[in-house]
This record gives sequence, C-alpha cells and structure tokens, in this order.
Amino acid sequence: MNAKNSIMTFALVGLAAGTVTWLLLGTKEGRKQLDHCAEGLRQFTGSVKDNAKKGLDGAAEMANKASREVDEMRAKATNQGKAMMDQADEAAKRAVNRAQDTIKTAKQKTHLS
Repeated sequence: MNAKNSIMTFALVGLAAGTVTWLLLGTKEGRKQLDHCAEGLRQFTGSVKDNAKKGLDGAAEMANKASREVDEMRAKATNQGKAMMDQADEAAKRAVNRAQDTIKTAKQKTHLS
C-alpha cells in the first residue's frame, strides 16, 4: 500500500511540474512571463552587483580615511611626547643647576666660617 501511495504522489508531482512547465513555456503569455522574470532577475543581479561595488568602494574609502587619521594621531602623539621630553629635560637641567648653586653657596659659607 505504501509503494502505491509513493507512486501516486510521484505521478501527481510530475503532472504538476509538467503543467507548470507547459503554462510557462507552452503558451505565448507563459513565455512572456518567463522572459519578464528572467529580465527582472538580470536587473536584480545587476543592482546587487552595483550596490556591492558601491559598498566595497565606500568601505575602502572609510578604511583609507581611518588609516590617515591614525597616522595623523600617531604623529601628533610623537610630537607631543618629544615636546614633553624636552620640557622634562629642561626642568631636570634647571634642578641640577639649582642644586649645584646650592652646593656652591654651602661651600662658600663653610669656608667663611
């Protein structure tokens, strides 16, 4: 019984597929509909390709812009770091000079006493 149901189901599916094929390809209106579907699919595919290309171009531009901004920020940070090192060096030199002056003054005072 099960095999008869399977054969019957297969036959019905085949009949439905044949009917759909005949409607699409066997009549002028069906061929027109198929041609319209094919044209719509081509347009959709072209649109998807164009949008994908635009998206990739936009992503590449954003990546380039981000790279430029990172380079600029790195350069600023390097310059600021160098400026801070120069300021620290100057402050250290002044501190050493004050310490030397203090030592010199202390020596002079001890020689006078």
